Amino acid sequence: LEMLAFSQPFSTVPAAAPMAESDMASEALSDEVMGKVEENKIEPRKLMKRALNYGSPASAGKADDAVNFDRMDPKAHVQTGPGLPQWQWRTAHLSWNGSVDDTQEVKLWYLSPSLTMLLNFARVIFTAALALLMFDLAGKFQNCRFKFKGNASILLALLLLPLWFSPVEKSYAVDYPSDAMLEELKKRLTEEVQPDCLPNCAHIQKMQVKIDSKSLEISLQADAQENVILPLPVNNEQWFPRQVLDNGQAASAMYRCDLGLCIALKAGAHQVILQGPAPTLSKFSLPLPLKPKFVSVQNSGWELFGLQENGLADEQLQFTRISQSTGDQAKLEPGIMPPFVRIERTLQLGLDWRVRTEIIPLSANSSATILNVPLLPGEAVLTPGVRVKDGHVQANIGGQNRALAWDSMLEKSEKLTLTAEQTEQWIEVWRADISRVWHLEATGIAMIRSDSSERWLPEWHPWPGEQVVLNITRPEAVTGQTLTIDTSLLSISPGQRNRDVALNFSARSSEGVQHALTLPEGAVLQSVNINGQSQPIRQEGRKLSLPIRPGEQNIAVTWQENQGIDSIMSTPLVDLGQTSVSTNLKVSLGQDRWVLFAWGPRLGPAILFWSVLVVLALLAVGLGKIKYAPVKSWQWFLLLLGLSQIPLEFAGIVIAWLMLLGWRKPQTPEMPYFNTLQVGLAILSLAALITLGSAVASGLLGAPDMRISGNQSSAFELNWYQDRSPSTLPVATLVSVPLIVYRVLMLAWSLWLAVAVLDWLKWGWACYANNGLWHRKIIVESGLDSVNPNDKT
Repeated sequence: LEMLAFSQPFSTVPAAAPMAESDMASEALSDEVMGKVEENKIEPRKLMKRALNYGSPASAGKADDAVNFDRMDPKAHVQTGPGLPQWQWRTAHLSWNGSVDDTQEVKLWYLSPSLTMLLNFARVIFTAALALLMFDLAGKFQNCRFKFKGNASILLALLLLPLWFSPVEKSYAVDYPSDAMLEELKKRLTEEVQPDCLPNCAHIQKMQVKIDSKSLEISLQADAQENVILPLPVNNEQWFPRQVLDNGQAASAMYRCDLGLCIALKAGAHQVILQGPAPTLSKFSLPLPLKPKFVSVQNSGWELFGLQENGLADEQLQFTRISQSTGDQAKLEPGIMPPFVRIERTLQLGLDWRVRTEIIPLSANSSATILNVPLLPGEAVLTPGVRVKDGHVQANIGGQNRALAWDSMLEKSEKLTLTAEQTEQWIEVWRADISRVWHLEATGIAMIRSDSSERWLPEWHPWPGEQVVLNITRPEAVTGQTLTIDTSLLSISPGQRNRDVALNFSARSSEGVQHALTLPEGAVLQSVNINGQSQPIRQEGRKLSLPIRPGEQNIAVTWQENQGIDSIMSTPLVDLGQTSVSTNLKVSLGQDRWVLFAWGPRLGPAILFWSVLVVLALLAVGLGKIKYAPVKSWQWFLLLLGLSQIPLEFAGIVIAWLMLLGWRKPQTPEMPYFNTLQVGLAILSLAALITLGSAVASGLLGAPDMRISGNQSSAFELNWYQDRSPSTLPVATLVSVPLIVYRVLMLAWSLWLAVAVLDWLKWGWACYANNGLWHRKIIVESGLDSVNPNDKT
């Protein structure tokens, strides 16, 4: 057992409460030690929790890792079933203001993808019809009676409204460091420095016990590497020593530790002797919180349990007085209530059959428990430290309501009989944890249903002598699919001359097989990893054989293809050799490519720039019909085409600037708010010029904004998804050109814009200065009949 050593002298170590009930303890504890105890005010339980670890090898052990019901039998042909696609759904929250009952129904109407597509086409058609009405082209049709000549501005605003809004990305700050990290750092800084010898700072090399009908003497040969608190083999309720000697001298520092006795020792060798009268009980036990290396007992008139033939002891030693009474007259002897326990057996029937047995004390007393528990037919104990003799486990359990548990191997059979022992020392509980590969039929006493959080556990609570018969059979498996590919990801990273391809997929199999993949033409294998472990597998032509084990595994295959990036590029043709679900395609382009078109599986990227381009063309034709600005339709189209690389709401500033200048030209200074109009036009002109400059800078220095969206795609990473795929993965295609093409086109647009802006500025100044730049007020003096406008006075 683990001991805690203290680096400071033992005289300053806080001890537990003094043993006031014993005269010997009162004499052994000095006033100085008692003063230290009261001064430090350390709880005895907290001190002994640090000093001792009351755990047995059996109870500390966990369930055997071999009991894993998810394991697959290599010889079994178990169906893995079809894969389920991994969709990311949108959630709709429905709520009602009021109470509802179970008779009311909720009906939902939703649109299918086909109907949604038709509605999108209808929106485009109605937009085109709106443009025709705005351009006054509808009058050419005889059946159309609508003409909107005077509401061109309103129709233009309606056409610009969908382009005015753009999604705004939100960023959320992440708190760093987190509270958990701060608590961990605080724990590391404030943790107590412990000696290096832990948990073996003290040992009891030898223990000698001399007992007869009158006296009991225990001699301990102990070695301490540091100043320690050593637990002694004492149980206050059954036997207590009258005298404790340390190397021939009376011990000066002893402490209560729960129901036992502890002594403080300095570093070095010690001979500790405990002396006292023999207990008057007919049965008592000596706990061994720190097991000695060797135990020898000289007894007279007592029967000993808990000592093995090689001198090793169990958790405690139990002594039973040998009765010497003669005749029929029985002698009433003092004693304690016998212990009573519950024995729980859990059958774990998977590919390997195991039994988990636990002994749980139910009595409130702290006496030791020594039981002979019978084993099941075909049971073999696996837990070390558990003694088995004549088909029984000799369970030796210490006090303090400690439990004992062990694991066993169980021989497989078609019939298993469980019989409750005829005894008054324990009750039994049986559970059957059955894997899905077995079928169970039970006869005997009634079953108690027990639903655990993970699986269904049938349970029985028998009386002594009752029996349960378990008939266990294994159903024949139905032939079917034994390999399922749940998800796959094909990633392509093209370069100038070669391209790297990585295939990652997750497979579930019920048996070990060799699965073949078919790589594309010209593929050169680079690596194969299964569950993160590199595999020495070679490529045979286009075939690649992968070792598939039973269970689930993640497989990663990488290769290179002698094919650089082209204007028209398609993903490679890969055959997985098995139908799959949740297929993902990812193409990672460099920042020197301009994506124009992309197509592939239905759920993939959409390049929305071309639909915006159509709307811009219709808008340019409509703006060309308005005669306020000397800008033709093709000029409007070129202007809007360049401004499409910045947020479209800024394009409205340039349009409003040109339109307001044209509207300003015929205005006279006598109009209301003329000066305010002039100031507003000056500010608007400055904003328009800044917008045009930003568009030029964005076009020459930035990246093209093709408005790529869908399935978390961007201009440099395109993602496609297909829910169900045949053995051959789908193919995606994209069209791209070097970024220098975009730079040249934007340079040409910038030169055209520079020439056009010079003409627009000349025209704009003429409009701005027409009929005067500023309106001056004329004050008329009273008494004058008229004012001569040519008179400067």
